[in-house]
Amino acid sequence: MSGKINFYYGVVGSRKSSELLLTAHRNKSVGKKVEVFQPYRNNRDGNVISSRAMEYKIPAVVVKDDFDFYKYCTENKFDLILVDEFQFLSKDHCDQLVQLMIDTDINIFLYGLLSNFRGELFPTVAYMLPFMTTLNEIKTVCGHCGKRKATMNVMIGNMEADKDGISIGNHFNGVCAVCFKELSKK
Repeated sequence: MSGKINFYYGVVGSRKSSELLLTAHRNKSVGKKVEVFQPYRNNRDGNVISSRAMEYKIPAVVVKDDFDFYKYCTENKFDLILVDEFQFLSKDHCDQLVQLMIDTDINIFLYGLLSNFRGELFPTVAYMLPFMTTLNEIKTVCGHCGKRKATMNVMIGNMEADKDGISIGNHFNGVCAVCFKELSKK
């Protein structure tokens, strides 16, 4: 018995939440028991997952620091769990997800950013990489030059961020590495 951990990553604006919504809809429509989660640090839409590209919304369980994925998911016997903005979870949450993968047949789909606006891997992402079964890049074009694949996130304007480079909101843009270097100098 063993589930899988699948990571869908992309830059800001690359339709990660749309992919989550489509995955939830497809699996629910064939009778699978699906639960959607969202870290409390991502308060953009409250306790729902939505996408700028779609009108479809789905309720999400808000994950606070004391939340126990393992207990919640084994008690409720889900077939699939989906986590939006995965990079904002704690290492304890990651350990719980890994144990779920080991002990159950639950498939886990994580959606989020690979790196912050400084070009550094989020600590949670770096911690989980060895445990991930598949890595799936959601590709999009540079939001600055429009010529190359966007692989980095850049902050637009002057915003405050915490020690992990986390600042939540709509003041970021997905850009290519060339534009990232150019815009980071400013």
